[in-house]
Amino acid sequence: MGIIQSKRYIKKIGLIGDSGVGKTSLIRRFVIDVFDDKYIATIGTKVSKRDIVFKHPDKTVYLTLMIWDILGQKDYKKMRAQGMSGSHGIVIACDLSRPATVESVEQFWLPEVWDILGTIPIVFVGNKTDLAGPDSTTKEQLTKIAEKMEMPVIFSSAKIGTSVEDAFRKIGDMMISGEYVEKKALFEGGSLAQAVDEIVSDFCEQYGDTGRAMEIVDRDFSKAKVNIQKPSKDSLLMAIEYLSDVERDIHGRDVSEVNKLRRWKMIDEAK
Repeated sequence: MGIIQSKRYIKKIGLIGDSGVGKTSLIRRFVIDVFDDKYIATIGTKVSKRDIVFKHPDKTVYLTLMIWDILGQKDYKKMRAQGMSGSHGIVIACDLSRPATVESVEQFWLPEVWDILGTIPIVFVGNKTDLAGPDSTTKEQLTKIAEKMEMPVIFSSAKIGTSVEDAFRKIGDMMISGEYVEKKALFEGGSLAQAVDEIVSDFCEQYGDTGRAMEIVDRDFSKAKVNIQKPSKDSLLMAIEYLSDVERDIHGRDVSEVNKLRRWKMIDEAK
C-alpha cells in the first residue's frame, strides 16, 4: 500500500459578472465574510478566503481559495484587469431572472477574461434560481453557452444556499487537476502577481486576524509603493521587510526571519 501524500496550494479566483447578479451573496454563502463590505483600496477589490479539502485515493489536497469579488460595472475595465491579474481560475456569474446578464456571459465577460488572462479554468454560475420562474428560458440559454464553450455550469441560489459550495469546489477541482497543472504549471512558480497573492495569503494566515492583517497589507504595500497591476521585485522585497517588522513585534525575531525567507522564495520562483 502506497503512502498517501498531502499537498497544499494557494489559488486566486476572480469572481466576475454584471452588477447585481449576486456575487457578494455567493461569497457570503461560501465563506465567513470578515471584511464587512470594506474594499481594500490598494488592491482595488474585495478579497475573501476559504480552505477546502480534496481527498483522492493517492493524495489529499488542501486548497486555499483567495476569492476576489471584482467590480461589475463595465466602464471600469482597468480596475477589473488589475483585479483579475494573476488569477488561477475565474467564476462568471449571471442572474437567471435577468436574461441580459446571461447574454453578457458570452458577449462581454468571456471575451474579457480571454483578453486579460488567456486560457484559464472557468466556471459559469447561473445564480438566483429561486427567482427564475418555471417558464424562464435562461437556464437553457446558459446551458447552451456552456456546451458551446465546453465549460461547466452550476445553477445556484445564494439566497437559500443551493449549489453555492458546488460552484467553488468545481473551480477548485479544475485548478488542481492534472490537465490544468500541465497546461498552466500552477503548482510551480508563477508570475509576480501570483507571488503577491501567495505573500498576502501567507501573511494573513500567520497573523491570525485576517481583517486586521489585510489592513496592514494595505498600509505596507502602499508604503513600499507596490503596483498591484504590475508589481516589481524591489517593491515586493520592501513590502516583505515591512511585514517582517510587524511579525517580529508579535512573534519574535526567529519566526519573522523564517517567514521572510519563505516569502523571498515566492518572489524568486516567480517568472
